[in-house]
Amino acid sequence: MPINQPLPQIDTEPPEPPNVLVDAVSLGGPSDAKQKPLTRHVFVKDLNKIGTRLKFEHPKTGVFDNKAPMGLYALFDGQSCAGEPGPMAAEFCARNFHMKLLKRLSDLPADFVDEAAIQTALLGTFEDLDQELLAQQDVTDGCGAAVALLIGERLFTAVLGQCSAIMCVASGPAKFTPVKLGGRQGIMENDVMRIRFAGGAVHGEGDFARLRHPTGAESSVSRSLGDRHWKDVQLTGSKSPLIMSLPDVQCVALKGSDEHPFLLLTSSSVASAVLPQELVALGGEFEQQPRAACGEIVTRALPARAGAAQCTAVEVSFLPPRTSGDNKKRAPGTAGPEPPAKKAKVMNSRGGTTLSMRLRHILVRYQDGPQKDVKKGVRSRQDAEAMLRQALRDLRADLKAIKKTPKDAMELVAVTTKKFAELCKRVSECETAKKGGTMCGDLGWLTPEDLARFGGSFKEVVDVLMPGQFSDIAATEQGLHLVQRVA
Repeated sequence: MPINQPLPQIDTEPPEPPNVLVDAVSLGGPSDAKQKPLTRHVFVKDLNKIGTRLKFEHPKTGVFDNKAPMGLYALFDGQSCAGEPGPMAAEFCARNFHMKLLKRLSDLPADFVDEAAIQTALLGTFEDLDQELLAQQDVTDGCGAAVALLIGERLFTAVLGQCSAIMCVASGPAKFTPVKLGGRQGIMENDVMRIRFAGGAVHGEGDFARLRHPTGAESSVSRSLGDRHWKDVQLTGSKSPLIMSLPDVQCVALKGSDEHPFLLLTSSSVASAVLPQELVALGGEFEQQPRAACGEIVTRALPARAGAAQCTAVEVSFLPPRTSGDNKKRAPGTAGPEPPAKKAKVMNSRGGTTLSMRLRHILVRYQDGPQKDVKKGVRSRQDAEAMLRQALRDLRADLKAIKKTPKDAMELVAVTTKKFAELCKRVSECETAKKGGTMCGDLGWLTPEDLARFGGSFKEVVDVLMPGQFSDIAATEQGLHLVQRVA
């Protein structure tokens, strides 16, 4: 290159994280607080950043082109196993899966990576994880899994055992169709001949099929991670392992949040208690509110299992594309045409000129555990979340009852003010609930720095709001918040 020519610019901007909201709720499980949970979930919200930090360099072509955002969302269930349910395998997998996956992705050829290559990498990740898990002498139990890997606009899922992955497809307002992406695998038909060839025995059919161990023990699954006693040929006396760790891997090309609003990953206890259609209906009731949706799902599932199982649900909510201003998508639960986007107020803050938003909220305090704090109330977190979910339902029902559809965000805020103030005065445990009229629950104008000072999930949950929208349930040290952006 001639010395008088400027050097080409090098793009040093890192990829953005995926534009999603993700949360999980788990209820039930061991009654002894000292016992470890039977299910584990893990979110790597920016897999590109973690890969760079851990010195794993993946290719930049094909599926990874254009700085594709990457996120990993995984659920491991110690109840979906061949032997007795236990927490150890699920805990091990939750801690190590992302490392195994990043290594597999970094080993892909640099010239071009297609969907099949990612699917092969996921299959290899499960194999690598299973081999390392079987080498842990102190871990004898097993687990199932439901994993989602988001790369750009492609969603890869890998499901093992009796967990499930359900994609919601929307065909219109409140019209949701579940698409199963694997799961509810007991003794898979494809495995029966393999098991019998290996010297194992299978009796029963369908959901009642069972794999019999030489010791007389029985398994309701033919695939899991771990479960050493079912995979060690010296213990089983079989020609090959009776249980496999091969997941069901699929790929979906996402078509925007209007058509693909969310993905649900559920534990075996939820998958067996709540039908797929009911799952997407519950998720659709709390659009772009994954915490509220998951809380409602596991609350429905728990009584069906008599409270004896640990019920866990994960929701990945896909958001509209980011814009330079406010999002143009309307608040969940509102009716009528999209209101025109309003410009956010610009204020001078400690950090300089920044975009700010005006908020009002309902605060419900709670406390869990043996240590009692009178300032936090006496209700459990489960009860506090149920109160806020009911508040969301009441707000949505009141809005639907209005004959004239709000024409814009300002009018939407105005027509919800009366009901919001009523709920705020009755439910909220914040001093702002004592304010009168339209100021009830008002937090004023807040900068991004102000939002961050709330701590917990407050900023993440509120950042995606546009005027008129109600937030998901946000947790801080103060308690649980239901927020509406008013400007």
